Amino acid sequence: MERTSFEGMSCPVALALERVGEWWSILILRDATHGLTRFEQFQKSLGISPNSLSRRLAALVDAGLLERRRYNERPPRDEYVLTEAGHAFRPVLTALSGRRRSTPGRARASRRARLVSRTYETLAR
Repeated sequence: MERTSFEGMSCPVALALERVGEWWSILILRDATHGLTRFEQFQKSLGISPNSLSRRLAALVDAGLLERRRYNERPPRDEYVLTEAGHAFRPVLTALSGRRRSTPGRARASRRARLVSRTYETLAR
């Protein structure tokens, strides 16, 4: 049986996947945390087709992780900036990238667990 939604589950990981469960979404959020905001920047960085990028950006806006802001009226141009929930997803991206902080062992794991837990709570709202 193929699952189409994780929405009814109580697991924080499942709820986070409901919001960003498509692999382009993770990469778009990664680029947004690095300062990219414009459609052309995302497209150049990722090599994604314009139609796919449009769909993923719209989904991330609908999920509340990005905010769409108009910066030019003619021609109409938008930029996409991280929302509070989008910023809260940063520890998850850091954990996925495997970057480590200089904090020794157990304290680092405990801090990371608290950050990830808070991120999931924010995403579940």
